[in-house]
Amino acid sequence: MFHAYTGDEQFDLQLNRFTHPELDPSVKGDLAEVIPQLRTAGDWYPCWSELARRREVAGDHAVASGYWGAAAFYEPLDSETKRTAVAGFRREFYAGWDGPELERLEVPYAGSSLPALRIRTAAEHSAEPLLLFGGFDSYMEEMAGWLRALGDCGRDVVIFDGPGQGTALMRGLAMPLAWERPVGAVLDALEIERCAAMGMSLGGLLVMRVAAFEPRVTRIVAMDVFYRMFDALEIRLPRAAGVVLEFLVWCRASGVLDAAVSRLAARDHDMAWKLQQALAITGTDSPHALLYELVRWSLAGLGPLVRQDVLLFAGERDQYVPLRRLDQVACELVNANSVTTRVFTDAEHAAEHCQVGNLPLALGAVRDWLDETEERLP
Repeated sequence: MFHAYTGDEQFDLQLNRFTHPELDPSVKGDLAEVIPQLRTAGDWYPCWSELARRREVAGDHAVASGYWGAAAFYEPLDSETKRTAVAGFRREFYAGWDGPELERLEVPYAGSSLPALRIRTAAEHSAEPLLLFGGFDSYMEEMAGWLRALGDCGRDVVIFDGPGQGTALMRGLAMPLAWERPVGAVLDALEIERCAAMGMSLGGLLVMRVAAFEPRVTRIVAMDVFYRMFDALEIRLPRAAGVVLEFLVWCRASGVLDAAVSRLAARDHDMAWKLQQALAITGTDSPHALLYELVRWSLAGLGPLVRQDVLLFAGERDQYVPLRRLDQVACELVNANSVTTRVFTDAEHAAEHCQVGNLPLALGAVRDWLDETEERLP
């Protein structure tokens, strides 16, 4: 169930993402203690790290991992607090994992490596494997935790942090638009000849690139649909401001863009976080350089190249992706083998980005669709 704890949509999304009182009622007491203290983004690290340490001492590893994730969220990539919080998040995740065996892997990539997890099915006759990756601010460990809602789905699942994500980002690997390259590296290393692929958040855009250019991927899931990066920047701006922003990008008005975006970020913690994270994952060093790069991050022209079965999700109150993009993407997939869409609603407690609030519902729909389309595979 999604809870509007503060009325700040970014704060509330992260609070629901990193805390799960439905799984441990004692979390309600922690939330009652910490929420009144979360007045600014700068309050998150000291408040959540203190609670995380308490939970570690108590041996509540899964809860502590989520709290460390919340502590890390707003911290700059190169800060000691970020490193401390991410280390705590990962350490406590593995300490508290009580699911099927996690096979921890390193995939060679660009002179470095990408961390990956493989969860093997207990089924005697395994279905086609599922490759899972995130997007703008994801960690493979978090996604592994979410998959617990699926149980053993009769197929191996491989999850990885691509360049620009999780610990791969902390190794200095920036995110490429050509996402088929890291996916290809994972498939090569694990000798996977055919698989389904699922991208979460910005991964909903990246998975389309994979479908267009990686023939070993037979089906794709976008959870949620994501048409272009500019949508996430503009969705909460006045329409006129978004038009002006894109005009300034078109004019290459670098100095004006730097000043305007910096002013926006100074008065809006959501915009400040988006700017901070986007600079980090793309490896750009100024607002104008970032915006010039993000123009390229779009599905425009890719639709006809996708020939697989496609499942598209959208939340009716997604704070990053306009709902209208669902129909647009579906209409552009003119050569897809099939296109299935689903809009998740407030009544289902799944209307938010990536269905935070009711992940079991969304992941159950993914499992059912994979089983159904498996029967049609050649």
